[in-house]
Amino acid sequence: MLRVLGFERQWVKSHFYPSLFSLFFVCVSQFALAMVPRLYPTFSLFSILSISALVLVASALFGRCCRRILQVSASAPALVIFNILFLWGVYIALIREGFPSLKDVAVNAEFTVLLIGLHSILSGDPGFISYDDSCLDRLNQSAVSNVSSRSEDEELSSSGMEFEQLAVNMGAPSLKRVRYCNSCKAHVKGFDHHCPAFGNCIGQKNHHLFMVLLIGFVIAEVSYIGCSTQFIAKSRNMHKTGSESSLSGNLAIGTMLFCLLQVLWQVVFLAWHIYCICFNIKTDEWINWRKYPEFQLVVPGQPFAELRFKNPYDKGILGNLKDFLELKE
Repeated sequence: MLRVLGFERQWVKSHFYPSLFSLFFVCVSQFALAMVPRLYPTFSLFSILSISALVLVASALFGRCCRRILQVSASAPALVIFNILFLWGVYIALIREGFPSLKDVAVNAEFTVLLIGLHSILSGDPGFISYDDSCLDRLNQSAVSNVSSRSEDEELSSSGMEFEQLAVNMGAPSLKRVRYCNSCKAHVKGFDHHCPAFGNCIGQKNHHLFMVLLIGFVIAEVSYIGCSTQFIAKSRNMHKTGSESSLSGNLAIGTMLFCLLQVLWQVVFLAWHIYCICFNIKTDEWINWRKYPEFQLVVPGQPFAELRFKNPYDKGILGNLKDFLELKE
């Protein structure tokens, strides 16, 4: 009984409180954005967009202060989910009225697919490598001899290089490009990066889903921007008055600004990952290429040799795209 109560308390502390705080933060930030067009109705779109970005930054700082005071951590996946639900709720309650049924079905389907995809990537396996593997046993045994000269964290963070060398020596291609994630404390096949927003590593088994979700977010937010813009234009043409119409208009503009800010950085983020796919390079490998010997090219020189980057996995854009689509590494 005590063990069950202890588990419940741990679950509430690690999941319920962070999710509840994330919901509070989403509501505060979204309603703060809704106040921007109300306070600055005559400003240009660029000015309002800049103010909205500052409001989001101020909301993040306010949320950090609240977390420290309450000693509660926020949940990044919960923030993403609650933002989607908030936008969906505003769309259903205010914006969808008067739209063609086919367009309404498409927008609702986009939000539904996003939530299903988020659940799949949050609970899925990115390509974790089990320590029961005999090759990993060999790796652990070889690492024991170096434990006196390295700390545990240093040993784990550098084990990606040892995996690569072990794969070559033992003829085990399944261990190629296995990297260590410091957030998950695990080795991941085809590790690209750890995504806090999706609450999981991005590896070989969920890289396709990650790209689909990125594209899905951009499409859904662009659709929302288009729908909210039409709603705002109709509201202004009808010259509605009253607090209810004012609140609905402010919410529509505030959520539209939020989606616009999201699209601006998500398009850049998506372009970066498309670039990585085209040149068969992972984000972690591009940032930390000096840690992995296969990316190092030593060029003799005077008075010192020069270390340059090389990509042994690059097969040309078409070959790299084919490998990605066929999940080859």
